Amino acid sequence: MCGNSPADLPPPRTIAWDALQPVVWYANRMQCPPGFVFGPRVIDEHQFILVADGLGSAWIQGERYDAVPGSLFYYGPETVHRFEADRERPFLLYGLHFSWTGEYAGTGAGISIREASFDPATDAKRDNRMVVGSPGRPEDDLTIGDVRELPAERFEPLFARIAECYRMEDRGFKASLLRGLLLELIASIKQGERREGRQPISPLVAGIAERLARRARERYDRRWLGEWSAYHPDYIARQFRAQLGVTPYDYFMARKLQLAKDLLAHTELPLLAIAAELEAGSIHNFTKWFKQLAGVPPGKFRGGSRFI
Repeated sequence: MCGNSPADLPPPRTIAWDALQPVVWYANRMQCPPGFVFGPRVIDEHQFILVADGLGSAWIQGERYDAVPGSLFYYGPETVHRFEADRERPFLLYGLHFSWTGEYAGTGAGISIREASFDPATDAKRDNRMVVGSPGRPEDDLTIGDVRELPAERFEPLFARIAECYRMEDRGFKASLLRGLLLELIASIKQGERREGRQPISPLVAGIAERLARRARERYDRRWLGEWSAYHPDYIARQFRAQLGVTPYDYFMARKLQLAKDLLAHTELPLLAIAAELEAGSIHNFTKWFKQLAGVPPGKFRGGSRFI
C-alpha cells in the first residue's frame, strides 16, 4: 500500500456541537528536558498537545511541523506521532487525552500508549481531521487537524485548569467539571476564529506578563503594575484582564504554581526548601496553597505519573 494524498482521503469525521459530551482521560503539564523525545507511538483515544513555551519538532503521520509557543497539535486513535524537544530551549507541553463523547470512568482509565512506526512511502495516512459543527450552519464549523496556532497567553490557562482539575481526588462532580472545562476549551478555539476584531495583546501588557513570570518566586506586589508603566494599577489590571482573560494576580499565581510543580517534578528539594524558594511561608501554608490550586497535596503530585 502506498502513501496517499489529501485528495484521496475520505470526508473528515463530524460531530454536532449539541452532541458533544467530551471525556477527559488524562491531562498533564510537562517541562521536557533538552532533546526529550516521545514516540513514534499511537494511542486509543484523541489528544491535544499545546506548546506553552520553548521549541521543538512534531511529526504526525510522517509530516514534520515546527513546535513553537501556541502550537496546538491534534491526533486521533491509531495516528502515529512523535515529538522532540529542542536542545537549547526545550518545550513546555500540556497533554490532554480525551474522547469526543462517552462517560468518565475514573482517573487514569482509558489510557493506552503503544510504540508504532510510519513510513510515508508505504503507509496510508488516516484522515486526522475532526469537524464540530451545526447542520445547515457552515459558519459554525470548527475543523481541527494536525496543528493550528493559538495565542499561548490565552489558552495556556485553560489547559492548566484542566490539568489541575484532573489531578484532583475523584469526587462526584469531577467528571462534570472536566467535561465543562473541555467544552469551554473547544468552544474557545472556535470563538477565537471569530475574534479578529478583539483587542490585541499590547506590548505593554505582554511586557508586564513577562515581568510577572520572572518575579514569580517572590510575593505578589500590586504596586509593580504602576512601577512598570505610566498608568494607575487599576487601569493596567483592567487592560491585562481584557487582553489576556485573567487578572494580573491570577496570572502571577499560575506562574508560581508552575514553578512549584517544576521543582516538585524535576528536583529532590524538600518541601521546606521549595516553600522558601517561592516565598510561600511555612510548609503548612505551602501545602494548603498548593492543594487548593492543584487539587492534590504537593507530596502526592511529586509521586504522580510524569508522562504526556
